[in-house]
Amino acid sequence: MTLLLTTQSYRKDEPTPFGLLLEMDADDGRILRQLRISTPVKSALPGERLKPGLRGIYSYQGQLYVCTWNRVYIVDPATFQVTAELSHQWMSDLHGIHVNEDGIWLTSSLPDALLLYDFDGTPRAAFWIPESCLYETQVAVDRDIDWRMRGKGFRGFKEFHANHVTLCGDTVYLTGRGRGDNSGRVVSFDRRVFIEKGTLQDSDLTVFADQLQGPHDGEWANGSFWLTETRTSGLCKLDEAGNVVLRAQVGTDEGGRFLMRVMLYLKALFRSGKRRFSITRWTRGLAISHDDIFVGQSTWAGDDVARARVVHMDARSHEIRNTFYVDIPFYPETRIFQVYIAPPV
Repeated sequence: MTLLLTTQSYRKDEPTPFGLLLEMDADDGRILRQLRISTPVKSALPGERLKPGLRGIYSYQGQLYVCTWNRVYIVDPATFQVTAELSHQWMSDLHGIHVNEDGIWLTSSLPDALLLYDFDGTPRAAFWIPESCLYETQVAVDRDIDWRMRGKGFRGFKEFHANHVTLCGDTVYLTGRGRGDNSGRVVSFDRRVFIEKGTLQDSDLTVFADQLQGPHDGEWANGSFWLTETRTSGLCKLDEAGNVVLRAQVGTDEGGRFLMRVMLYLKALFRSGKRRFSITRWTRGLAISHDDIFVGQSTWAGDDVARARVVHMDARSHEIRNTFYVDIPFYPETRIFQVYIAPPV
């Protein structure tokens, strides 16, 4: 079995203008192949920035679909080369992706939207989250502007921050980080209603889970819904009713997290940085296969020595089986965005 990883990188606070699609051996962590894809890092507006690298990844009908900030690349898994690309004015800060016969499902986090495109890149349906009950105060989203080169200086839509989308049967699950530390939610709705209406109304939404701690990812496996929580550097397991039944640490104890947070806070006081610092292990990227769980973790150290890693866990005991560090020459401060089990080629 092999894994696919999407990565981002910084060098002394400056974003690296490309990301890597990596193929990793799931047994020993060797990097088997890599594909470099250029990504934008400068916004069209002053004072705003674009985050570099690659984001969500999904496989459908023998092709890989890989997101960047404002574009979807289609990659041939046999040759590991880009064969096509799609972009549209609503794609900005893309995060999660799911592809099925309906088309390409995307979370576009800057306008805080869930978008469904056909395979030519034409919108089929759009859920503008700031205009829904998921925001305490609803805010209209400008559909006419080109969002693609707007950057992180825009702070208008933050109460949900759509991170991930996944489907199970006819139900769509949408993961949002939320504004506060413990305000993350997963909402669900019927895909058929979304496609028929071309959007969603408040009555179409169900809050599947809330009070989550910085949730990312989201995947059904073995009758449970699994996600990562960045606030706790952990793995979270929900039952079929959306109740939390497990929170497992992914290789970082409470003392280590507290110490690193203090160190990063002090470091931020004495240096000018463009980015906010986070906890020692930013847990994001999740793939599950039978008894195996693979979780991505990344260190936000603000220097060139930070190393990302993939943690291999047992799905039943939740114990760590192995840890694979991702060391790429001349690619500093590597961060993992997504972990995905590679389909057979």
